[in-house]
Amino acid sequence: MSSNTITLIFCLGGLTFLVNWFLLMFIYFKNNTNHINNLVSLSKMLFFCLIISSVGVLTTGILFVSALMFSHG
Repeated sequence: MSSNTITLIFCLGGLTFLVNWFLLMFIYFKNNTNHINNLVSLSKMLFFCLIISSVGVLTTGILFVSALMFSHG
């Protein structure tokens, strides 16, 4: 499998992650506006969610590409 294919898989995964994360945050803030007191608490919560989501996406991407490489030889 070529390097371009793996790069494309990671790029598509990253775009999917960003769209999914945006929609989840939009729904969360729409339903929980009373928990956000100031800009600092908002920034902390967004940063924490971004770090947790990034670790999950990278781990899943590595597992997916490893399984793809294993199955295709």
